[in-house]
Amino acid sequence: MIKKIRGILIKNRLWIIVILILNFIFGGLLWLSNDKAFCYIFPTMIIGSMILYCAIAFILYKNDLKREDAIYNYLNEPTINNENQIINLFNHEEGNVIRKIGGILRENQSTINTYKQGIDEYEEYVEAWAHEIKTPLGLMTFVLDNRKDEISQLAYKRLQYVRTKMQEDIERMLYYARLKSTCKDYFFKEISLYDNCAEVIEEYKVILQEKGIDVSLNVGDCKVVSDKRGMQFIIRQIISNAIKYTDVEETEAKIVITSVENEKYIKLNIRDNGIGVKPYDLPFIFEKGFTGMVGEQRKNSTGMGLYLAKQVSEGLKIKIELNEKYTKGFEIALIFLKIIDL
Repeated sequence: MIKKIRGILIKNRLWIIVILILNFIFGGLLWLSNDKAFCYIFPTMIIGSMILYCAIAFILYKNDLKREDAIYNYLNEPTINNENQIINLFNHEEGNVIRKIGGILRENQSTINTYKQGIDEYEEYVEAWAHEIKTPLGLMTFVLDNRKDEISQLAYKRLQYVRTKMQEDIERMLYYARLKSTCKDYFFKEISLYDNCAEVIEEYKVILQEKGIDVSLNVGDCKVVSDKRGMQFIIRQIISNAIKYTDVEETEAKIVITSVENEKYIKLNIRDNGIGVKPYDLPFIFEKGFTGMVGEQRKNSTGMGLYLAKQVSEGLKIKIELNEKYTKGFEIALIFLKIIDL
């Protein structure tokens, strides 16, 4: 309050100085005319002027508070009613400016609401479609699991590949749709790092065999606290990338998964000997839509896998690191901080 009153006095200092000068001029004339009366009247006049200045400053302070509150309310809800209320606190010219600002604010708010409604409808449609597509996908899974003997081995592998890719794309799309959601349905519990890696590898078993990629899983009996579904989604994106960017000239394609544990954290390393990433591409590897410039495989890439993995990892408090020194493929690490009981 004191700072604001001081600010008001500084703002109106010109008028205060003028009035003080007039007081001193009047005091000088009074002293010339009657020096005895000067000793009584002039101090009283100065004290009265100071009291008047403070009273005016306080009144201006209260008016400024009303204007400030009215402006905040108006900016939050630029309705006609709030506009009429705020105009009463300003003069005619300022009121005209406020009316113009109100028109612009209401137009912008209407545009924002239209776009927001469209985005909400789009997200609802995406989620509804993703759930609807699970019906034919479930039927495909049922046929593959129960009619395997009636399908040729080549067709079976192709259908397994298609099913895995569909599941991967649907899951990726759902996670992307949920990124901006204010409520995350994560369920944190202690889970086995080895079991989760093994489950993801099993999902890609047919594709790995088709591509001739050998997977080495050397993860100890490590327990981490995380959301199982979210963590598997991150690992899935990394494995999918390793498969996608296999070096066609490599005769012994492989993915090596290892773990390192110390007092502070558990690190899960996933390394492949594929085409890798150029050093100048590494700073952008987690950018949305970034695919890099290396390899024919990147032509069909969306650049969303590692972007989504990074976004989900931030929600789960999993740190992702790239090994810039590894040049025989691509290596990425997931770091899980240990929870210490106090």
